[in-house]
Amino acid sequence: MAKSVMVAEWIKASVPKRVRRGRKSLYRPENKAVWASFRQLRLAAKLSQEDFGTRLGRNQSFVSAVETGVVRLDALQIRDWCQAAGVTMDVWLKVFESTLLMHAALDNPGPQR
Repeated sequence: MAKSVMVAEWIKASVPKRVRRGRKSLYRPENKAVWASFRQLRLAAKLSQEDFGTRLGRNQSFVSAVETGVVRLDALQIRDWCQAAGVTMDVWLKVFESTLLMHAALDNPGPQR
């Protein structure tokens, strides 16, 4: 099965039909992959939340809030996050896409053998 089809089916199964249209992105299940991708970048940089927050000019609780989805980042903040992790936004996007596929696969394991 193609990766994009698998993700699309996961999204379709995760969100009731009556709320798929017009629902704010805040409530989309893909957000878990966004939060996880931010955490993965920090961990790959081998930094604690406190050290990462220092690089961002923020505190540890901000880093935690981002990684748990309490705080959402805009494009400039994502760029800052990537720079603090020592990667480009292109790298972050690849991490996000692979995390999205992983979450889709875990939620829809397919037929059991």
